[in-house]
Amino acid sequence: MVSNNLLRKIPGSIGQLTNLQCLDLEENNLESLPSEIEHLTQLRKLKLQGNKLTVLPRGLGHLSNLTILAVGENQMRDLPNEIGNLKSLEELYLNDNPLQVLPFELALCTKLALMSVEDCPLSQIPTLAVEGGPSTIMQYLRVKGPYRTMV
Repeated sequence: MVSNNLLRKIPGSIGQLTNLQCLDLEENNLESLPSEIEHLTQLRKLKLQGNKLTVLPRGLGHLSNLTILAVGENQMRDLPNEIGNLKSLEELYLNDNPLQVLPFELALCTKLALMSVEDCPLSQIPTLAVEGGPSTIMQYLRVKGPYRTMV
């Protein structure tokens, strides 16, 4: 008999792990994250690929030290605007989600160097920008978004 050690729900007490720097919860069938995740302010890497997430908590924007956010292969249709608060974000993996829009606030993540959006039906961004890759998408968000004068 094979045991299934998947963690399906994250307890709110995770917010007490304030010195945690890496949280890898890939392929656990998670459907949500507790809002207490916002207390993990030392977190640098958050890996949530291959779950059943439909939304990310708005408190994610409090993770000011986050450099890598991997949320590909989930069921997310949008991202919280607070993602723009992640000033240290360098890598963002969104691939294989039914994302149709990206928040213009993403343009505020000026350190973002790598972004994966493969197999995301981004309808708000012109096809040419999507085909041009992450740098072209970020340029589009900077030019067309309300934050164009700030970037």
